[in-house]
Amino acid sequence: MAEKEYIITVEMLKELDELYENTEDITPQLKRHPDWGILVEELRDIRRRIEAGVTVRIEGTDTALTDWSGFYEWAHGRYHALEDGYDRWIGDNN
Repeated sequence: MAEKEYIITVEMLKELDELYENTEDITPQLKRHPDWGILVEELRDIRRRIEAGVTVRIEGTDTALTDWSGFYEWAHGRYHALEDGYDRWIGDNN
């Protein structure tokens, strides 16, 4: 049976936020975090679920992501520096 709903748990959200906020090993020339590549891949996985028709819910909130625009609004609002500060972005498939 196909997956109909996916929950981003509080723990998973904390891990994603930590990947975004890690400044310990920032690359000075690129002004980006080495963990951002991992974060981008995790966000792409979430985006692909939504594109496949899966509702993604954020645990502990009323947030339900059901389409690309809702996902983008959520991801960009939470991880806004990724779009300008990382070569790959969540909308890419490469």
